[in-house]
Amino acid sequence: MSNEKDTVLDVVLELIATRGVGETTPRRVADRSGVDGKTLRRLYGDRYGMLMTVAKTLELNQDRLLAAAEEAHRRTTVTNRRNYLEAVARALLLGLGNHRDLLARTELIANARLVGGLEAETRWMGERDRAVIAETLERVGVTDIELETERLVALLSGLAFELVYPHGARAGSADRVLRHHIASIVH
Repeated sequence: MSNEKDTVLDVVLELIATRGVGETTPRRVADRSGVDGKTLRRLYGDRYGMLMTVAKTLELNQDRLLAAAEEAHRRTTVTNRRNYLEAVARALLLGLGNHRDLLARTELIANARLVGGLEAETRWMGERDRAVIAETLERVGVTDIELETERLVALLSGLAFELVYPHGARAGSADRVLRHHIASIVH
């Protein structure tokens, strides 16, 4: 059963990333995954349950990346504090390298009102990101946490958009922009 769940989640993520939330239907998932509709209903209940499982899976991936950032955190030097903040930012962007999952997360958040029923969960995702950023900024010794949280949230939103829907930025510019911003607030 775990293999079926993994296959279905992979297909759902791929569909959201390539066709959007609106086009990610149980029928399309069944056709692409080879898992019949009856099994999908047993595993997820309905479309909403399937989308919620994907959202929770993406959050678990973020949690794993955040835990790795926390493990590496050492407050002693400016470089280590910057590296820690960068690791947290990358975790919130699902690693900067996993475009499919970042696209799926972005699509879920952007389409929450259209899907219906996902508003509270996607609002929670945004609130959680803000809380993680604020806590991290406090740990690295930033003085104006509220201002810098809003600036970093805006930056990460812009970077996520650029990574998901590239519109002319050079390769590696997300890394440079993120590092430059972090260097301007952690000194």
